[in-house]
Amino acid sequence: MAITIDKEHAALLAMDLENDIVHEDGAFKDFGFAQMVRQNDVFAKTARLLDAARRAGLKVIYVSLEFRPGHPEINRSAGIFQAIVETNALVEGTWGASIHEAVAPREGEPVITKRAVSAFAGSDLATLLSASGITTLLLSGVATNFVVEGTAREAVDRGYSVVIVADCCASLSQEAHDAALNIALPLLTTITTSEEVITALS
Repeated sequence: MAITIDKEHAALLAMDLENDIVHEDGAFKDFGFAQMVRQNDVFAKTARLLDAARRAGLKVIYVSLEFRPGHPEINRSAGIFQAIVETNALVEGTWGASIHEAVAPREGEPVITKRAVSAFAGSDLATLLSASGITTLLLSGVATNFVVEGTAREAVDRGYSVVIVADCCASLSQEAHDAALNIALPLLTTITTSEEVITALS
């Protein structure tokens, strides 16, 4: 069944695509994210999705996980955040916290800084969406079972319609990616592909 997208009231979120997470030389290079991004051609698919969204006049918003030097905002009780501290990753102003050049924002596209898993956590995303009249969120990014799932759950609780562009997401492994998309999220969101979204936008 083909999906439909209300272009005037939808936004595409490109999330957690910083070098430390998705670049093969990033701080998390041994975690599996960069490898899955490469194996599944996520950069090329995301670039095509971004281009289609821009051509269709969709609002494109980037979400970036960043911390001040020393990571004072981080929840050290969570293993994934402890790993960020130990690798000194995702520090504001560094190469590692910059969005990968293959999917970099265009001039004028907002970049939201968050401090935790969900794109809404410690950010002004909700304010931006409200001011723009957005009611539908298209989600892409890394990792599927962290920022994508966390944002999807919170967005649904906040009343948004959520579409996950599955092939523009990646995780620690194919198994982790599939588990996020196959168990709870189909009951909360629409799971689709970049080609289906591009067709809907055209």
